[in-house]
Amino acid sequence: MPTIKEIADATGRGKSTVSRAVKELGLRESGHAKADGARGALIIDAEGASMLADYLTKNVEAKPQVDDDEQGSQPHIDIEALVSVYKERIYDLKQQIEGLNTQLAAKDEQIKELSMALDNAQNAAKDAQEETRRSHDRVVLMASAGVWERLTGFKGLLESGE
Repeated sequence: MPTIKEIADATGRGKSTVSRAVKELGLRESGHAKADGARGALIIDAEGASMLADYLTKNVEAKPQVDDDEQGSQPHIDIEALVSVYKERIYDLKQQIEGLNTQLAAKDEQIKELSMALDNAQNAAKDAQEETRRSHDRVVLMASAGVWERLTGFKGLLESGE
C-alpha cells in the first residue's frame, strides 16, 4: 500500500497537495488512509489510492496545457505508477470476487444438503403418517369385531404372515 509521498511522486504533485486531497476526499474517516509505524506515515489502501489518483489527475487534466519551454514548472504525471495503482485495485477486487465465489459455492452445497435432509424428513413423515393410519384402521377394526373374531383373527385383524 502506497504512502502519501509515493502517490505524490507518482502523480507529480507535492506531498501537501496529496495530503490536502486526502482530507478533501475524507479518506481517513472512511478508513482508506491509516497511520502506520512509529513515525506515523500515512498508508493509503488500494481503493483510496485509486480515488486519489483519479482526483489528482483530473485536476491536472483540467489545467490548460503549456508550451514545452514552460513545462518545467508543470508537474509530471507518472502514468506507470497510476496504472500500477489501478492494477493493485483490480487485483484486490478479483481476490474479493474469488472469496465471494468460494462462499457462494459453500452456500450452494449447504442448500443441497438441507434440501436432501428436508426430502428425507418429508418422506419419513409420510411413512409415519401412513403407519399411523394403518394402526388406526386396525384399532377401529378390532373395536368393531366380536370376542371370537378378536381371538381368532377374523375380519383381517391380523396382517398376512402373523
